[in-house]
Amino acid sequence: MTIAALIPEFAVGQRYLSDTEAELGLGVVIDVDDRCVHILFAQSEETRVYAKNSAPLSRVTFKVGDEITDQEGNTHIVTGVDEVMGVVKYHVEGHPRGIMETRLAANITLAKPLERLLAGRVERGEWYELRQDILRMQSALAGHPLKGLMGARVDIIPHQLYIAHEVGKRIAPRVLLADEVGLGKTIEAGLIIHQQLLTGKAQRVLILVPDSLQYQWMVEMRRRFNLNFALFDLVRTAAIKEHNPDQNVFATEQCIIASLDLLLDHHDLYEQAMEAGFDLLVVDEAHHLHWDPEQGGNDKYELVADFAHETPGVLLLTATPEQLGVESHFARLRLLDSDRFDDLDDFIEGQAAFSDTAAVAEVLMDQKPLTEGQIKALTHLLGFSDPDELATINEDDKLRTYALNQLLDRHGTGRVLFRNTRDSVQGFHGRTSHPHPLPCPESWIGSYQTCGKLREQLWGEENQPDGSWLEDDPRVPWLIKLLKEELKQKKVLLIARSGATVESLEAVLRLHAGIKTAIFTEQMSLLERDQAAAFFADEAGAQILLCSEIGSEGRNFQFASHLVLWDLPANPDTLEQRIGRLDRIGQTQKITLHVPYVQGTAQERMYQWYDSALNIFNHISPTAQTVQEQFIVDLKPLLEGEDNEQNRQALSDLIAEAASVRQDLEAELQSGRDRLLEYNSCRPRVASRIADAMSDFDANNLLPSFLDRFFSSVNLDHSVQRDGSWVIHPPEAENSQHTDVDNLPISEDGMTLTFKRSQALVREDMDFITHEHPLMLAIYDMTNSGTFGNTTVAMLKSNTVPEGMLLLEVNFRVGTIAPKILNLGATLPTQNLRVFLGEQGGDLSERITADMIMPHIERLDKNRSRQVVKVRNKVIESRYFDAEVIAQSKLEAISVQALARFSQIWEREISRLKQLQQVNPNVRDEEIERLELLKAQGEQALSNLSLVPDSIRVLVAVKP
Repeated sequence: MTIAALIPEFAVGQRYLSDTEAELGLGVVIDVDDRCVHILFAQSEETRVYAKNSAPLSRVTFKVGDEITDQEGNTHIVTGVDEVMGVVKYHVEGHPRGIMETRLAANITLAKPLERLLAGRVERGEWYELRQDILRMQSALAGHPLKGLMGARVDIIPHQLYIAHEVGKRIAPRVLLADEVGLGKTIEAGLIIHQQLLTGKAQRVLILVPDSLQYQWMVEMRRRFNLNFALFDLVRTAAIKEHNPDQNVFATEQCIIASLDLLLDHHDLYEQAMEAGFDLLVVDEAHHLHWDPEQGGNDKYELVADFAHETPGVLLLTATPEQLGVESHFARLRLLDSDRFDDLDDFIEGQAAFSDTAAVAEVLMDQKPLTEGQIKALTHLLGFSDPDELATINEDDKLRTYALNQLLDRHGTGRVLFRNTRDSVQGFHGRTSHPHPLPCPESWIGSYQTCGKLREQLWGEENQPDGSWLEDDPRVPWLIKLLKEELKQKKVLLIARSGATVESLEAVLRLHAGIKTAIFTEQMSLLERDQAAAFFADEAGAQILLCSEIGSEGRNFQFASHLVLWDLPANPDTLEQRIGRLDRIGQTQKITLHVPYVQGTAQERMYQWYDSALNIFNHISPTAQTVQEQFIVDLKPLLEGEDNEQNRQALSDLIAEAASVRQDLEAELQSGRDRLLEYNSCRPRVASRIADAMSDFDANNLLPSFLDRFFSSVNLDHSVQRDGSWVIHPPEAENSQHTDVDNLPISEDGMTLTFKRSQALVREDMDFITHEHPLMLAIYDMTNSGTFGNTTVAMLKSNTVPEGMLLLEVNFRVGTIAPKILNLGATLPTQNLRVFLGEQGGDLSERITADMIMPHIERLDKNRSRQVVKVRNKVIESRYFDAEVIAQSKLEAISVQALARFSQIWEREISRLKQLQQVNPNVRDEEIERLELLKAQGEQALSNLSLVPDSIRVLVAVKP
């Protein structure tokens, strides 16, 4: 067999191996254009597009005498080789017309370590040892239950981890995430997306959000999950089309964020997005998708319905699942499964019929004894034939738990709808507001601040971009006094509507009042915002962080408990987003809202509306937006009207009426609260186990010691700071110790990293290093597909082995070429095989382990190492092939064990879903059919395991 890594002349039908993704198997050229070559890797169901002049590909051809395998699994000996228009034809016995290379099997094994060793490419011993450690870590992580969850920059919050674990492990999940505001729906969605991408369950993701949330989502995905989503707006899509008019713009990226309005307003972009296709669709603010049985859906609803119909996985996010009525709630469930939720009357009837189940379940959840009637009903609900099956349930906690879990599985919407509330989650410390009424300056009387339109009255400073408003605005001296006296030692977050307002205010505080400040606006780059947030988080840093509305974008400022609302937005949802920067899960203190307003102006009237009508300052108000929309026509003229007795009375009456409506809505929501659904959205015992496992994993982190060795070995300079963080200083190019290291994701400016979750949550300018961080993934890829540490020669000090005798340690990886989604490595009893041979061929693998010889190994310089290989190459090559035979003999047993384990796991899940489908129709046929198909694929792959030569160490015995 010949492997050529030179720049080839590509032709359709040629076979290539990927130098960087060896696990893809043997690929075939399916298309060639002026700049690119398209390679199909059939065995792993992947297609890659490479630039022709820099493709990391190696041409694979065979010579006379080589053994080849065709796609039917038949093996042949090559008797002759021809080339037809760039494609090789192999002559073999039994095929008069020959076998074209396009008919070769997709799985292939290469002995690259041996080739490199015999060519004199000997690497350092510590690299070899690091490589073995990396392989062991990868093997341990392959089947880890936290796979896909451990890499996110998120706090360990049980209900979030439970939902992510429950939904993320599904293939093509279709669910509605409906946690209350502040409980972390975006984090839950991000965890699910991260897990789906990392485990291969999804490759292409489309996130559709309102215009105002696009940037927030992009930042959240990048900062919390290391996911680089492309933000597609009109400017970007136009630039792509201008560069290549025939290009489908949505095919240029795998993970995309776009606004609903972009696709609604531009039909060509809608068509391209539909044509490009995605594996997972995420829609935020799903309560804006309106539908009713008579009129159908609004434009947004119909657009999402089109995408949901064509996309296997769908996540809908809303904080108000039933607030807009049962019709809208049903409509959103209909987007997830139009076959199951096809009739509104049936849905309402089914929900009502479930009340008996819910009543029994609530007794179980409250740890109360069941009555005889309830036990009888429960026996019937669970389908037990023996009436005494549950006779001991009041005394048997395990039986109660089993019964409750069975009821949860039968919950009408429990499999597709997840809703946690603050009442069910707990852990909130509450909030309180301090209004600060300020006298109206004489210069304001009769001006636009008191007589203008509502926009001018509420945010009059925006009319004076030169900052002249600072001279007579009473909020400025009030804020200085607040920071210097009342909150002198406190961290304070201030949010205002406008970036210009924030910049002007910050200059006064810093230059004239001598207050340490940081600023956070949309005009700043992402790096500048990170630096500002870090300065605010530092104990000796800024006392106040001044943010424009972008300060509500999702950053973590929970170490602060004082929020200054410099102005009030017109939308209660926006106000709740501001408050939610501090009043959210993970906050350790009661937060205080400081609300300054000028008396006799629209500022005061807006405060009264939010405080008395919507009660939004002291409690989260899930009905606030609905109430305001109901009263907005009457409210607006009163807000911007004159400050006289008649208008004050009219506003007071309107506030009283709105407060009454709000209270009725809140009472209705509370009475309709589905405790069984909340319990199903976070099963406490399961959630607790996941959270504990995450904490244990953090507490026993081995990455610091590993990376210390790795960085030192490859000459990446690093230093540990006083706060425990690390600063990585990449070496100059000429000082690089290994070419593979150049591909690590470390910028020219270096990297600041932390291994502590608590520090990462506060310091978002630091990289949170876990096994799933891009840096570690790159190191793993470097090992799997690169040459790092795969050959070495060393001395073995021993009194028992004759001096000068060679010993050979050969390591193989157990190869499986299959879709990533199957995670076959987790079912293998071992992913790595070590064979240790003496010079005469004796197998010493069981008698002498790697740990036993480690203390007795000493470095041999490169020149002497090469001399050893040159002189003893025949012995090395012979023993290597002996090792290959020994390793090959172990594959069948590994395959049998892996097949049994894989089949058991998948059959158990398929059977569970089939049984569950009998009592809960939310289990879709497509879900079961996909599992059965994947099970068959996995069994086929595990029946055809192969050996992947990984690394070789030659040891020369010397006397101590």
